[in-house]
Amino acid sequence: VVGMPRSGTKLLRELLNRHSRLGIPGVETEFLPWLAAHLGSFGDLREAACFDAFVAKITRHTYFELRRREGVVIDGRRWYDACRDFSPAGVFEALIRIEVDAPPDGQRIWGDKSPSYMDDLPLIKRLYPAAKVVHIVRDVRDYCLSIHKAWGKNILRAAQRWADGVESARAAGSAMGDDYIELRYEDLVTDTETQLRRVCGFLGIQFEVAMLTLAKAPENLGNARGATHVVADNHGKFAALMPSDVLARVEEVAGDTLLASGYALALPKRPRRSLSRLEMAAAQLRDAWGLASRVHEGSNLWKTAMFHLRYFLTTRA
Repeated sequence: VVGMPRSGTKLLRELLNRHSRLGIPGVETEFLPWLAAHLGSFGDLREAACFDAFVAKITRHTYFELRRREGVVIDGRRWYDACRDFSPAGVFEALIRIEVDAPPDGQRIWGDKSPSYMDDLPLIKRLYPAAKVVHIVRDVRDYCLSIHKAWGKNILRAAQRWADGVESARAAGSAMGDDYIELRYEDLVTDTETQLRRVCGFLGIQFEVAMLTLAKAPENLGNARGATHVVADNHGKFAALMPSDVLARVEEVAGDTLLASGYALALPKRPRRSLSRLEMAAAQLRDAWGLASRVHEGSNLWKTAMFHLRYFLTTRA
C-alpha cells in the first residue's frame, strides 16, 4: 500500500487488516530500499556472525525503534531461521511474515504499508515479481491542508511533491499492468464497501464484511483523529478552509495531475507553474527545521531532530 502521507494509507491498512487472510504491520517499515542497497555489505548472511552484525545495524532504524516503544523486540535468531534465503527480498519477507504471523506454508497474505515506497515501485517489482501495489490518492487541496495542520509543512512544497509523487507512481504502475491498482481516498470514505471489494478482487480474495469496521483508530492526527469508524465527510474541507490565493497557487502547481486523477478544479484553469528547485530546497529547509523543533513525545530538541533525521535516512538507499 503506497500513497502520499496524509492520503488515507493508514485507514486503508486498518481496513485491509480486518480481513482474515491479510496481514500488514501496524508500523511503516520504510527501510526496504536501504536494505536492498546495503545488505551485501554485511557479508554472507548465512553465517550467524554476519547476520547478527546486520541485525545490530538494522534495528537502529526507525521501524524497530517504534516497535520497541510498543514493547516488541525483534528476535534475531527467529528472524534468521525464518529466512527462505538471504537475499534482500528473502530477509525482508521473513521479518514481515514473523510480524504478521504469515508462515510460508499458510494461506495468509503478507503486505506492507509504507508511503515512501511509491517512489520505489520498480525496485519492489524487481524484488517481488508477484507483488501487487495499491496506490491511494487524495485530493491535493485537502492533502495540503492536512499535512500543514499535522506537521506544519509548506503548502506549496506539499502540492509540488504531491504532483511529482502521484505522477511518478502512476508511471511506474502503468508498467506493472494488472499488478497495480489506484483508488481515491474520497471514494474509500464515501463508498467503503465498493472500494474494498475492488481491492479484494484485485488481490484474488473474497470480500469480508468485517472489513467495514475498524478494530482501532488509525489516525492520531487531523480531522479523523481518534475515530474508530470511517469518517465519510472528511473531504472537501479546502473549499471552506483554504484561502483563495493559496488555492489558486496550489491548482497552478498540481492542477494537471488533479484533473488526471478525476478531480474538478475549483478555479478557472491556469497554465502550470511548478516550484523551482531553489524554491523547493528553501521550503524543505524550513519544513525540516519546523519538524525537528516539534517536541516528540517529551523528547528534547536534539533527540527529536535525530529521530526525524534517522527516519529521513531510512527512506533513502
